[in-house]
Parts: sequence; C-alpha cells; structure tokens
Amino acid sequence: MPRPSSPAPPRWLLAAVLAAAALAFLPSIGGEFVYDDTRQIAANPLIQDTGRVGEALTSDVWAFRADDGEVGSNYWRPTFVLWLILCHALFGLAPAGWHVLSIALHVAVTALAYGVVRRLGVGAWGAAAVALVFAVHPVHVESVAWISGSPDLLLGVGLLGATLLMMDHARHGGAWRWAAALGLAALAMGAKEVGVMTPLVVGLAVWAARTAASDAPDAAGSAAPPPWRAAVLAAAPFAVLAVGYLIARQTVIGAFSQDAPWEHGMVEAALTAPALVAFYLRQMVWPVDLGASYPLRPVGPGGLTLAAFWGPLVVTVLALGVAFWVARRSRAAAVGVALFALLLLPAFNIAAFPPEHLAHDRYLYLPLLGALIAIGALLRERGAAERRLALGAAMLAVPLLALTAANTRPWLSETALWARNIETDPTSAFAWTQHGLMLQRAGRTTEALRAFDRAIALRPMAGAVMARAEILASQGQGGSAEETLRAVIAQQPMNHGAYERLAVLLQQQGRLDEAEQVLRSGRSANPEVACAFSSNLGVVLYLQGRPDDARRALDDAADRAADEATAACRAGLFHRAQMATESGDLAAARVDFERFLDLTATFQDPATQQRRALARQALGAGPTSP
Repeated sequence: MPRPSSPAPPRWLLAAVLAAAALAFLPSIGGEFVYDDTRQIAANPLIQDTGRVGEALTSDVWAFRADDGEVGSNYWRPTFVLWLILCHALFGLAPAGWHVLSIALHVAVTALAYGVVRRLGVGAWGAAAVALVFAVHPVHVESVAWISGSPDLLLGVGLLGATLLMMDHARHGGAWRWAAALGLAALAMGAKEVGVMTPLVVGLAVWAARTAASDAPDAAGSAAPPPWRAAVLAAAPFAVLAVGYLIARQTVIGAFSQDAPWEHGMVEAALTAPALVAFYLRQMVWPVDLGASYPLRPVGPGGLTLAAFWGPLVVTVLALGVAFWVARRSRAAAVGVALFALLLLPAFNIAAFPPEHLAHDRYLYLPLLGALIAIGALLRERGAAERRLALGAAMLAVPLLALTAANTRPWLSETALWARNIETDPTSAFAWTQHGLMLQRAGRTTEALRAFDRAIALRPMAGAVMARAEILASQGQGGSAEETLRAVIAQQPMNHGAYERLAVLLQQQGRLDEAEQVLRSGRSANPEVACAFSSNLGVVLYLQGRPDDARRALDDAADRAADEATAACRAGLFHRAQMATESGDLAAARVDFERFLDLTATFQDPATQQRRALARQALGAGPTSP
C-alpha cells in the first residue's frame, strides 16, 4: 500500500473520533458496580488495604477468595490489580470515577489505533474511518461499561503503544523508543494473558513498516536490511520478556493451568471452534441484544448437528478463505488479519472456561481492530477513496452509537444485567441463579423462587439451592430448607457456606447441640476457613451456657484473624470483646474492639458495619457494655 502523499489532515479529525469514543460510553458513568465488580472491587481487601499491596500484586486476581475457602484462578494480572488499587485510592467505592477512567482508557486505545493504522501507510481519512468504527462499536460495551472489563483496555494501551513505538523505531531509530515499547509490552502482559502475543504483533508491524521502505536506500546508500530480518530482531526482546512473564506467572499460579471441575478438552475444543468463529463474526456484523451470557456450549462427538457444528463449519471455511485472500491484497490487510487471528486465538482454549462461559464480547476488543484494518485496506485496494471511506464510517457510526447506548443500559445495575442475561441465554443456570438473587434482594421472593427452581432444573448449582433454602426458611418452611442444605453438604462437603447456613437455621430453631455439631463438621471439612467456623461456634457455645468453651473457640478465631480475612472470622474479635465486657475485663474488651475495627476497616457487608458501629459506641462510651 503506498504511503500517503495527501496534505496534512485537519486538526479536528482525530479529535472528532476521540470525542465519539467518549460519547458512545458516557451513559456508563451512572452505572453501579456489577457482576465481578461486587467482589473483585467492593469486597476485595487486597486492593483496599494499603498494607497488602505486595500480596495483591504477587498473587492471582481472585486470591482474596482463598480467605473464603475458594480455589485460586488462572489469572495473574498485576497491571490490572495495580489499576484497581490506584482507582480505589482515587475514588474509593464510588463507581462514577472508575467508569470515567475506563472511558479515558478506551479513548487512549482509539488514539493509538489511529496511530498504528497511519503507520501502516493508510491516509488520515482512512485511519479515521477505521478508528471511528472501532471507537463506537457495541461489541466494546462489556469491556468499557463494565469496570472489571478494564483488562482489555489496559492490554490495548500496552500492546498498541508498544507496536506504535516499534513501527516508529523501524523508520527513525532511537533507543528510547525500544525501551519504552518494552515497558508498555510488560504492562500489556500484566494486564491480560493474551499479551504474550505482543512479540508476534510487534514483529508483523515492523515487517510492514520496513517493507514499505525496503526499496529505498539507507543513510549510507546501501540497500536496507530485509524486512523479515528487521522484524525478527525487533520481536526478539519482546519474546524474551514474554518468556519471563510466563515463568513469573507459573511461579505465582503454581501451575500452567489450575485443574478445572468441568470435563471438556482438546476434542471438544476442536469441535466447538467453528461455532465460536461463527459467533464472533456475527457479533461484529450484527451487534444487537448483547449480554454477559450466551447459549454457546461445548460441542462433543455426539453433538454434531447442523446448528452446532456443520453450519458453523461452512461459515468457518468460507471465513478462512476470505481472510487468506484479503491478507494477500496488501501489507496493512495482512497485519489486520494477523491481529484479528492472534489476539482471538486464546479464546478458543475452551478447556480454560466453564461450560456456560465459552464466549464473551470482551474477547473481541482488540481483534475487532484487526478486522477493521483488513476491511479498510481491502476497500482502498478496490479503489475506494479515503474521504468516502470516512464518510461511510461516519454514517455507520450513527446506528452503531445508538446500539452501543442501548446495550450499555443493562450494565448499569445488577438487576438489569441479569434480567438481560436470562434473555440472551435462557439455558444458563448461572444466569438464572444471579437473576434470582437480584429478585430476592429486591424482596420479590415468589419470583426469586421461580428463578431458583429454573436454575436447579437446568443444573443444581449450590448457590441456587442455598438461596432457595433461605427463602423457604424465611417463610417458615424450615424442614424443607434443612433438607435442602443437608443435601448440598452430602453432595459438596467442601461447601462451607452450606454448613454455615444450616447452623444458623438450627440455631434459630433452638437446636443448639445440632448447630454445634454442624459447625464442628464444617470446620473439619474446610480447614482453610477454620477461623470463621470457630467464631460462629463460639456464639453457639455461649448460647448453650458454656462460656469457657465459647472463649476457647473465640480465642482460636482471634489467633487466626490476621490471616483469614473474612467477616465471619473477624467477628470473633467482636464477640470476644462482648464477653470480656460482660465479665468486667474492660481493658481486654477495649483491645479486642480496637483490633476488630482495625482489621475490618475495608469491610462493607451490613453485618460487619453494624458490629463496627457497636464497637465504636462501646469505645466512645468508656467502661460500659456495648
């Protein structure tokens, strides 16, 4: 593709594209914390406690769940975690500021996308056309409107920034560009695992940049080095960086991949791949009624139907043929096709994903840019004028922007999100469970029960079963609730929540001896949350009139409180302080109240907030019982 020879672009051109990028997602500023935000941000002590920053950066992103006895994840993303820490320091738990910065990241990615397209030899109007459609496309809603989708945005800044700098380095040199590019590449890898593709993306981009100048003599008058050699030399340091990242990730995670409870492997991945290709192509072309859940499930050897396999296989073969043909048209088209394929490829490793979470729009965030680059390059090769491309992009941007606004609305609240998700994926037990929890929170218990029943019929998830039991208990159907919880414990002895809920139910019925036995069994089966069980056990023993046994249980909880950061565990300090107050040991009570307040400073759950208020009251009132 020839290098542009047109006059300098108008100053307002890029500014207009960036304004559109911000305008498309302005409605998200009014959104709440939703989905993973509620735990990954609002209930994550690792990002809220400044004393645990080192721990947060050197553990997987879900490490804080280990305090609740949940297993680790496959995601070590120090860039993302650092971003969460910085945003929390700036805005606390006020989501508006978080959303503003997510939009700012998307605007930055759009600007970098424009720069990369320009370095591929595309004129300003053509680059603006590509960047504009990228900026307002509805498939970005999950990445931009959802705060926990920011790894895609951070990846975009790091990867495109590194690529842009290396393309400039290929033409102008400058060691500082190389150093800065390596720094940005490290940020990309720390943002999301697909960042390990940075060496390949950089190599392809440098190849394109050097190919454009391969016929020109260098400064000494000799022929320029072969583009492929320049690409390999440029990519080599990034490859070394990627190997270092993978070694560090292996050290943190403890394995290349955590063992998954689901059973779909390489065969299912191969058979499901055509359906995934068809899904992502459809999302780019027809981005209507988007959500966080879609009815795409693993395809096994017994599921080779027309809709699940053969139809998508035909689409995949045609798409591969078109991609190969387009890639041969120009350097820019080849880079676009490669960018799309390389950055989407990890999404086809379905063994890493739960069966109901195989496909998400956020996986298309940067791959979409590659597809748009390839399409724009093809249209230019077919003779389309760049100003006409820009005009066409502007006309297309209007309905796309409207669709983006419409698809942003479900992400503004948990209730709206899960109501949308049971529409986009009515076969998801997880979506029905979450929808039921939102209904239960709103006091719509009859509808919540129907949602839980639907979820259990699809797949008996523990969350739905236990929530249903809670509703039954609140309606005076304690027998049915108890039966349900005991069934969960029998099937999932490591489900500590079922033990805790059953103990509470028995305690409310005055069956304290049985509650004690349930808590002791739960503590034995779940030693990783022994502190929480000891704290609850102390309360039950105290209600039984066994203060000495209660104190021993609460002493055990207090000894573990610094290491097990759960609300139930640290409540043991509060309970022990109350016992000390009753016995007249006011100095010991003060120590426990103060320690409780210190260790729960970042906890937002209602029970802890209530206890904190009582603890402050006790300390402020002096030597009196709370």
